[in-house]
Amino acid sequence: MKARRLFSYTRFAIFKPWLWAKIIGMHAIVFYQNNLSRHTCLYEPTCSEYTLRCLNNHGFIIGVLLGAWRLLRCNPFSKGGFDPAPENHFKVKWVY
Repeated sequence: MKARRLFSYTRFAIFKPWLWAKIIGMHAIVFYQNNLSRHTCLYEPTCSEYTLRCLNNHGFIIGVLLGAWRLLRCNPFSKGGFDPAPENHFKVKWVY
């Protein structure tokens, strides 16, 4: 009985492609932050941190769209400043 319940749990926990896409996207952003970034963003939090928070709070598709919109706004002609990531008020998760 316990083995059946464990198999049922792992089947639903492991085979979620949107979850794996989100995890891979978050790891790619962390790799970029640690190895490639020059830390010269005009906004606070940085664009990569903003995208990481959006991925965590909103999921893969909406998080990537919000991050892409932020990258389009981040240019030399913008004022920059404090621009926090929007939170999903119904389901808030933490990055780490």
